[in-house]
Amino acid sequence: MNRVALLVLRGLITFTLLVSVFGQVVAIPNAVADEARLHPELTDHVTAYSAVGIVGVLCVQVALVAALVLLSMAETDRLFTQRAFPWVNVVIGATAAATALTTGFGVHMLSSEIPGPPAQILGVGGLAFGGFALLLVLLVMRGLLRRATAMEDELAVVV
Repeated sequence: MNRVALLVLRGLITFTLLVSVFGQVVAIPNAVADEARLHPELTDHVTAYSAVGIVGVLCVQVALVAALVLLSMAETDRLFTQRAFPWVNVVIGATAAATALTTGFGVHMLSSEIPGPPAQILGVGGLAFGGFALLLVLLVMRGLLRRATAMEDELAVVV
């Protein structure tokens, strides 16, 4: 693979991980607290909403770390081996968990007595829909990786 592209991608993933830690520690708790100040009816939910946001970001971080491992495997031409599948499954599991969190939060927003702006509800719905779409793409990609790995193994036997 292109060495420069791999280096840039690794740098972007690392930067995203660092920014996401800032989001977990500072941005999410402050944003939820600000919303509670604007809407006192949210006061009882500050801890739960903060936890959902922090765990959602954690899911993204787990997927990014697994992507870094897969990137290293691609760099050393070890991607088409059985050792890649646990890492692909980690990405799929983290995506599924984040999608479940987002969907649950959206259902809570729709079913609660707490008024939420329609744009916020649509945004959460869009995130949940995007998560499901990404999950389906990842499942198809895992199937393609499985086929490519099998072909690589067959080719190794022939050669």
